[in-house]
Amino acid sequence: MKKKGFTLIEICIVIAITGILAGLAFVNFRGLQSKYNLENQVRETYSDLMSTRLMAMNKNRTHFMLLASGSYTIYDDTSPAPGGDGTLTVGSDTQVQAQKILQNQMTWSGGSQVEFDSRGLCRSQKTICVYSTLNPAYDCIKVSWTRIIMGKLVTQGVCGDDNCAAK
Repeated sequence: MKKKGFTLIEICIVIAITGILAGLAFVNFRGLQSKYNLENQVRETYSDLMSTRLMAMNKNRTHFMLLASGSYTIYDDTSPAPGGDGTLTVGSDTQVQAQKILQNQMTWSGGSQVEFDSRGLCRSQKTICVYSTLNPAYDCIKVSWTRIIMGKLVTQGVCGDDNCAAK
């Protein structure tokens, strides 16, 4: 009489194959998670730029985003009181928000300060870029006089207005 069932070798082969597939899935998941974190940083920076612009219009006063290595800070122009002087004075102007960013992956062109006047217009053109081999869906933000647009870098490693294609 023939017994039905699996041999020990068959079970070991199935467990080995399952382990290999689980390992590959874990590696792919870590890559996707890194890509998601990078895209999330770009979206969050975009959102904070839009909020800064809206605060400038709502309060009828200049607002600034100061970009630094590993962080950015948003300021309300309150010095001298009550309406400010249109110039960022760190320590005297009111800090609205401070945000950490991914170190050594985000850079910008056009200076380290984004400034919105009381009508919500940016006083100078800026481009904020993220360099990565992960190929995120969005990796640059163009800030022009009247618009803030997320986009995709045409050429990695070059941060500039003409290299950021709107998506």
